Formats: sequence, C-alpha cells, structure tokens
Amino acid sequence: MQKKVFLGSAVLAAVAAFVVGCDKVESTVAETSEKMTVEQPAASGVQSDVVALPPMPKDADVIASVGEAKMTWAELTAKVDETIQMYSQMYGQPIPSEELPKAKQSFRRIIVQQFIIENIIVQAAAANGVVVDDAYFAQEVAAIEKETGRTLDELLAARKGDAEKLKEDLRKGLLEKRLLDEKVFSKVQISAEEVQAALEKNLAEIALADEMMAGYAKQIAETPASFEDLVKANSVQKMPIERPEAAMTELFGEQLTKLKEGEISSVIDIPGAKAIVKVLSRTAAKTVDSSAAKAKIDSIRERLLKGEDFAALAKEFSDCPSGARDGGNLGTFGKGQMVPEFEQAVFSQPVGTIGEVVQTAFGYHVIKVTSRDEANGTASAAHILVKTDPGTPATISLLALITPVPQVMEEAEIRAEMENVRKQQAAIDFLAEQRKTLGVTCTLFPELAADPLK
Repeated sequence: MQKKVFLGSAVLAAVAAFVVGCDKVESTVAETSEKMTVEQPAASGVQSDVVALPPMPKDADVIASVGEAKMTWAELTAKVDETIQMYSQMYGQPIPSEELPKAKQSFRRIIVQQFIIENIIVQAAAANGVVVDDAYFAQEVAAIEKETGRTLDELLAARKGDAEKLKEDLRKGLLEKRLLDEKVFSKVQISAEEVQAALEKNLAEIALADEMMAGYAKQIAETPASFEDLVKANSVQKMPIERPEAAMTELFGEQLTKLKEGEISSVIDIPGAKAIVKVLSRTAAKTVDSSAAKAKIDSIRERLLKGEDFAALAKEFSDCPSGARDGGNLGTFGKGQMVPEFEQAVFSQPVGTIGEVVQTAFGYHVIKVTSRDEANGTASAAHILVKTDPGTPATISLLALITPVPQVMEEAEIRAEMENVRKQQAAIDFLAEQRKTLGVTCTLFPELAADPLK
C-alpha cells in the first residue's frame, strides 16, 4: 500500500464508507487506514483459557501524545461521538446498529492517526517558522476557486458542516502544504541525465513488448494450438473473460465483431497493453417485456393521486428496501448521490407533489419530494420502486493473451512522475524524522507510534 501524508478529510472519508442508501451511486472513497475491530469474549460463567482483553481506558488516560500535545480517552470518545452524529446529519440516517462497534473502532484509529500526523505537522511548522498567514491563505483559496470553478463558501456549504471549523481544517491542510513545499519539496532535484535515462528505458520497454507480441503472433499463425499454452505462460489474464459484447468491442475494437467462434485475432492495441484474443463462444441478447412493471407503477401512481397514503403503498408495493423500512423515505441527500434520471426528477419536480413516473436502471419510480435546499444542493424525498428485468445483453466469451505495454512518455511527464515519487518519499522521511525528534506515543494503536502513516 502506498503511504500518503494527509490531513482533514480522513474522518469524513471513513464516514462516507458506511453510507448504505437506496439508489445511491457508490463512490470510491479515498483510502485512509485499515479498519480494526475489537472482539469481546462472550459472557459465560465458564472459565476460559483465552487471555482477557485489557480493561477499557479511563477518561483521563492518555491515548496518544506528540511532544507536549496529548489526547485523552475522554477527548477521543467525544470526537468519535461527534463523527457519528455528523454521519446522521450528512446522510439522514444512523449507522446500522450491527455496524456501530466496527465503525467506532475504525473512527478511533483514524482520529488518533489524524491527531498524530496533525500535531507532528503543527509542531514541525512552528520549529521551522512556517505559518499560514492571511496573504498565503487568500492566495491558496484563489487557486482552489479557480481550479474548481466554485467559491470557498460554496465548497464549504457542500460539506454540510460548521463553516468556521471547515475553514480551520483547510488552514491545517495548507500548513502541511506550505511546510512540505518550503522545507521538504524544495530540496528535491531531478537531473537532465536521470530524465534522459528514464526516456530511453521507456522506449526500450515499448520496443520489447512489441517484439514479444510479434513473436507470439507468428508462433500462433504457424501453430494455432499453441495459443492456450502461451496464455497460461505469458498473459497477465489467464482465465477466460465473459462480458457483454458491447463492452468487449469497446475494449478490443471492431476486429472482435468479425471473429467467429474458435478464431484468433491479430495483435490488438488496447489501453496500456497489446492483446491477441480467441473467441470461445457468443450468446445472443435476450429482451424482456417490461410492460407489466410499467402498468403496475402507473396503477400505484393513480392511487396516490387519488389521495392514498404514500408510506402505506410504499410498504405494500415498493421493491426498494426503503419501502418496508421507512415507507419509501430516502432521507436527505445531495447532488451526485443518486443515479442521473432520479436526481433530475428530484431537483426539478415541485415539492410535495406526486411526480411523473421515472425510469432508471433499477426500474420505474414514483417520487415525492418532501423538501429541497437549492442553495446547498440537497433534497429529501420518498419513492416507490417497481423493478424491471433488464434482460440479457449479447455476451461474448474469449481467452486473451495480454502483455502490458508502457505508454510513450514525454520528457515533462517523466520529470513530473519522478518528482512526485521523490516528493512522496521525502515527505515520508521528513515525517519519520520529526516523529523521532518530537517523540510519539500511542497506547491504543501502538503501530501508529512507530509509523503514523501505517
């Protein structure tokens, strides 16, 4: 796992990882830290030879320290409770009870990790005379606003938190940035000779991959039966692949559509690699009549328009878990959390009314928007879902001989890549040096005392 220096966003990212919402688009959350759970021994009157866990810390017990900065168990518990409360406010639903112990322990580790890194940065900045003054803050905010196309106030409003606290978090992040830029990254040097050597290596690797694939193609043309053996011995993808034909064609190109079962392609250029493929089988598309599902949702909508209770009909008919659980209520959500067709309806139809039937990849929906905050880009809504069978697209099964091929890189790209790698290592080394200088302890997660980025 590649280590990263980070501040500010770790807890929010962890909170987002526990979101379980109907129709919500799954998002890739920034990697923070591995999650740990504490397994409590089952209550029993029988003596066990299992070593008992240590007792829970007391409120005044110091959990972690960096130099003179200390975090007690009481402070950690308060921050965990605050994070859990923040979850409920952001997503309109609590963390499921069965997930709560795991969530708490995960939040504890992330919060302690953040405390250690943050205090190393703060104290190292003070020792090196680095500060975030108003001029630097304004300069960096202007850069952020230019890059995102949104004002700072708009960006803070989207985070749904206390604006002043979020600004303070931003200042902490900028302190880390300025410290590393001025005291660490400024020392990173890349020579012209290093860049030229990397350019030559890049071209040599590309030429070698081309030569290898040309050799494989010649061998297969002479002895088609050798294809399977070459795949087993040399391909990065050794098992057959079965996917919708449209997706396969998008990846491997139009040549694939001309191949019959059992035929082998010539060399195909694909992103970051070259491939030779053999079609194993094809399956025709199967369409499904969704008229019954449409008729059902139309009937439900008519009953709603006549005044029947939305929650009652959702509990009776909705194919979404929110129907039985909450009468179709989805809570509060922001833009980007729902599939596009659903989001467009929620942010356009009148509040408090029964909207037109909306079709998404999940099926047919009748939506009732209960509230909307245009300024913050959030809304609350309930829906009734009638699922539709999506049918079966045409599929193709193939075996692929794939060899990675580096992309041709320009001098500027290579220099930037080398700088990024060296800057990251320099930041890790700097953090380790400061950790030793300041002294770090952590009783709850000892591994963080030895390596805060672990």
